[in-house]
Amino acid sequence: MQKILKAIQTAGIFPVVEIERLEDAVPVAKALKDGGIAAMEITLRTDVACDAIKAVLEAFPDMLVGAGTVLTPEQVEEVQAAGACYIVTPGFNPRVVRHCVDNDFLIIPGIDSPTGIELALEAGLPAVKFFPAESRGGMKGLTSMAGPFKKRMKFLPLGGISPDNITDYAQSDAVLAVGGTWIAKQKYIRAGQFEQITKNAKEAMALLHGFELVSAEIGTGADEVGSNMLNTLAMAFAPSSIPGLSPLAATGDAPGTLRIACNNVLRAAVWLESLGQQVKTIDTENNSVWMAETAGGIAIQLIEKQ
Repeated sequence: MQKILKAIQTAGIFPVVEIERLEDAVPVAKALKDGGIAAMEITLRTDVACDAIKAVLEAFPDMLVGAGTVLTPEQVEEVQAAGACYIVTPGFNPRVVRHCVDNDFLIIPGIDSPTGIELALEAGLPAVKFFPAESRGGMKGLTSMAGPFKKRMKFLPLGGISPDNITDYAQSDAVLAVGGTWIAKQKYIRAGQFEQITKNAKEAMALLHGFELVSAEIGTGADEVGSNMLNTLAMAFAPSSIPGLSPLAATGDAPGTLRIACNNVLRAAVWLESLGQQVKTIDTENNSVWMAETAGGIAIQLIEKQ
């Protein structure tokens, strides 16, 4: 279960998708992957939902696929058989929760109050869905409600999340990942506008991490490989650099250092680990993380935005 939780945290965003036609399942999944999101929640609102889960996992075995709108223990068994690695429920259904706990299957139940959090803790659950997030006060409401349960519960906000407010949630350590329907809306799926889904996915990932280049320094010890890699990394992490800072400044004898600001250093570090980078040092006091040097000797420091 911990492995699945870390995978959810790594993904950071979970597009909630309703598949009406089975033939749309794989193209939607491909569109999301092309946009940098290798995760999706397929809701059980249609007759083809379980078949859609199977189809996606057959096409993309590395896709993290969950099932949403699960209402009964029987549906839990159906989505497990289809290959889903976790479920999300609209509310806290004791019978469904108990079935999942007894079978060591990750369930993220919907809650909107401290009582719901206490029930989840009592059941031994590590995460809950905060729903409907925006109509329950958004990130401010979640912060107030989650205060007494700090570090004991993680949250998956869903409901009203959009490009306009995703950053509010992305900056919180209490948020495991963010769910939303805006990335793969029904109108895009029905019209076969998979390029738009890819575009939305790319935008969502950029907003989730909020990477901005603080500085990129090339030292006298940088070889050609290191210098080229530094420039490549700087371009990758800096869609918009912070004004007033020189992106390439010579410094010291080390090959070079790339300093990157982001919304949440721990979430960004986990994501970089999934891409093959390794964490070297975590500085919780200063909200920064040093990644292990790259092949070209470049050091990467993640700095959390204030």
